[in-house]
Amino acid sequence: MAYRIAVASTDGIVVNQHFGHAERFHIIEIDDNTYRFIGTREVERVCQGHYHNDSSFDKVIDVLSDVHAVVVAKIGSGASQQLESRGLTVYEAPFPIEPLIEKIIADRLWEVDEWRSPTKN
Repeated sequence: MAYRIAVASTDGIVVNQHFGHAERFHIIEIDDNTYRFIGTREVERVCQGHYHNDSSFDKVIDVLSDVHAVVVAKIGSGASQQLESRGLTVYEAPFPIEPLIEKIIADRLWEVDEWRSPTKN
């Protein structure tokens, strides 16, 4: 089974975006021991200054509806809880993307996520 990850990054090289500030997510699909870049999805920023736009949050969730996990540089506890309540696993990992994906594969993190979030699998 393929496992899809949405990565918040401005350059596709490093996880460098706060969830609420992200305007795009790079989608990576892991299938057993391989991975491939699926594409980039544009979204409306959830954070609008000092408040969050619930409509924008729902739109981001819709855009990521086929994704199992979100990888961001930073995320607030409220947004993290919202994503997790909708079946997504959230990782704060401000690191280069390629070694991060290789670590996810090596540690087979999707197996843990299947147990934590059975609604997505």
